[in-house]
Amino acid sequence: MKKIMTIALTLMLILSISESMAQEDMKYLFGGGDKKVSVSGFGAILNEFSAVDNDFAFLMGGGGAVLINQRYFFGGYGMGLTTGLQKNYLRYDYNLERNVYSPDLHTRFGHGGFWLGYIHNSHNLIHWGANMKIGWGAVTLSDLKYSSSDYQWNSYASDNVFVVTPQVDMGVNLLKWMRINVGVGYRLVTGVDKTYYQMGDDGNLHEMEYFDNNAFSNFEGSVTLAFGGFSN
Repeated sequence: MKKIMTIALTLMLILSISESMAQEDMKYLFGGGDKKVSVSGFGAILNEFSAVDNDFAFLMGGGGAVLINQRYFFGGYGMGLTTGLQKNYLRYDYNLERNVYSPDLHTRFGHGGFWLGYIHNSHNLIHWGANMKIGWGAVTLSDLKYSSSDYQWNSYASDNVFVVTPQVDMGVNLLKWMRINVGVGYRLVTGVDKTYYQMGDDGNLHEMEYFDNNAFSNFEGSVTLAFGGFSN
């Protein structure tokens, strides 16, 4: 079901861009007509509400993009998990030759990359659009320990991940230079496969996953506050 929704949102983005390119008033982009190409830009505060490993998760970050004809944009973004998600593990320690309890390991998740999208009738007070974030990042389990008169993060496991987030949203023009967007989408995360070993009651070592492969893939809602050149 999740994969179907991801494909559906991606298709909506592609169809939106294809439809807008087919409109007659956009032919001047490639035909060299009398109309001029409008180029501006914007910066944005990104807020994302979702779930990670079945727990509520809030991710926050920022982005910026070049805006063409108040319709297409492309740029970059970066965001990270801000909620303090913690997990406990019973892992085999090869030095001690026994299981060791590792409590309250913090989940750290961040990613960044390309951001592109389409805005339909952006001159209207309320309008809709579609966008996609394509990025790379990491999932890390760490604990915070006091050492040498300072707190330090000690990492236990880290996975490099690839993240794709297709999304549709509704935008409201607040001011000539300020806009708010509320959207829904699906965050697809691949590459989560780090494992550890645990001694079972049978005396054998069993390979365990730190996270399920789909722990970071989920539906998401977002609120984006954008500042830039929205009047030309």
